[in-house]
Amino acid sequence: MPVRVAVIVLSWNAADALLPCLAAVLRQSRPSDKLLVVDNASADASIAQVAATLPEVEILANSRNLGFAGGMNVGLRHIIAASPSFDVAVLLNQDTLVDPGWLAGLLAQFDEPQVAAVGSKIRYPDGRLQHAGARLEWPLGLVRHVGWGETDQGQYESPRDYALLTGAALALRLAALVEVGLFDEGFWPAYYEDVDLCWRLVRAGYRLVYAPAATLAHQESHSTRDEVTRMAYYHQGRLRYLLKRLSLTELSEAFAPAEASYCAARRATPEERALRWAYAQTLAHMHDIVAARMPLHLNEDAAHAHIVSVLHRLQQVPGQTHYHAALTSAQQLLG
Repeated sequence: MPVRVAVIVLSWNAADALLPCLAAVLRQSRPSDKLLVVDNASADASIAQVAATLPEVEILANSRNLGFAGGMNVGLRHIIAASPSFDVAVLLNQDTLVDPGWLAGLLAQFDEPQVAAVGSKIRYPDGRLQHAGARLEWPLGLVRHVGWGETDQGQYESPRDYALLTGAALALRLAALVEVGLFDEGFWPAYYEDVDLCWRLVRAGYRLVYAPAATLAHQESHSTRDEVTRMAYYHQGRLRYLLKRLSLTELSEAFAPAEASYCAARRATPEERALRWAYAQTLAHMHDIVAARMPLHLNEDAAHAHIVSVLHRLQQVPGQTHYHAALTSAQQLLG
């Protein structure tokens, strides 16, 4: 039977970008079976304009901003519950312009049942490459996009497996998603929810494939234009992901010393402010992070209790928002 596919576009205060994005999706050589917009309580005219000009687009309007993970999960639950059922959901950022063969390029990689996610070849508006797959730089967990900033000369024209693909334009097999679970909504408002989901899919034995025929342009960071704010959210997501994934040994012996060096090298820079904020937020949400970690590290119950106890004390340290104090305490805890 033909694959049934839905495209989900998450919208938030970007009326100037949303209509062109949707129009490009509607011009696909292989049309989607549904085009769904999930709006995260936009204050502009985004949804009114879509409703007035594109009646074929279904709209779900959230009463508040649920972030990327929460907003996309609203759309995914809606698609999973639909009848007749869908096989694939494609997540797409609002500040993108997909090429006519984009969707066909994604779906061509789903022939094998172990393929759970397919990623796109993404370029900046000026034509430079933005994403041809992705990797994590260990032990800091920094995301590195393959091909980033390069001129596209055909060097990434072969499909290949990666352990990480960006969620900006990502196709997901719904059966695999139901098995491993939807996005972790603790990654609010954005960043690393896609890293976390990719890790869980790979951990469950699935493949993630980069599809060079699925091409598009992406403005990037349209919803968060202030650079310090963007970096703060990025590091907050990174810390949540690492605290969920890494073993206690990895945290103490690899991550902590590398993080100390990374922080020291960014003293008196805008990123220092972002890191300071991210550490404070991570400490404030440690109960939730530990709860998310526990099912993934079933033999660490006693260690988890100890972490919670010590991190409660960390939160009482004067000047706790200074990442150096937090890092020193964390190293003592994990060392």
